[in-house]
Amino acid sequence: MTDEGIINLFFARDEQALTLLDESYGGKLRKLSLGITGDKRDAEECVNDAYLAAWDQIPPQRPLRLFAYLCEITRRISLTRYKYNRAEKRSAPTVSIDSELEDTVAGTVDDVSDLGSLLSGFLAGLDRQTRYIFMRRYYYADDVAAISSLTGVSRGAISARLMRARKKLREILEKEGYMK
Repeated sequence: MTDEGIINLFFARDEQALTLLDESYGGKLRKLSLGITGDKRDAEECVNDAYLAAWDQIPPQRPLRLFAYLCEITRRISLTRYKYNRAEKRSAPTVSIDSELEDTVAGTVDDVSDLGSLLSGFLAGLDRQTRYIFMRRYYYADDVAAISSLTGVSRGAISARLMRARKKLREILEKEGYMK
């Protein structure tokens, strides 16, 4: 069934929408969540919570890209779970661009309201493979070894590309006045 058909089932409040959603995207969403949480049970629970959130939000929302919409919900829930699980331990085996830059981005949420468009512009300025590597690392929370096996690029080259991309992002943020 198409995404539009699934969304129509949500609007009809037909529970079959959840079954079709899991058949279409469940594996990918669990992989995304597992990359962030590091635990299969937590990943499964986060995906189920994402389905519940989608059920609550559709309607009235009608996402243009259902999979991207679900990824964002799953990612947010998984990051919340990860932070909750690690709160006492203060360990961080997963590196998030949010946590790397949170000390350097100045201001409040109101001050950084156009930060999303700035980041989109930054990503659009990267070559295709570097953008893919950057997104795999900082959005999907893949480690360098996993990205290396996905792309066929050596770990050292991936690390170097990530370092150059972060440096370029830092320069853009400094130029736009977002850096402390």
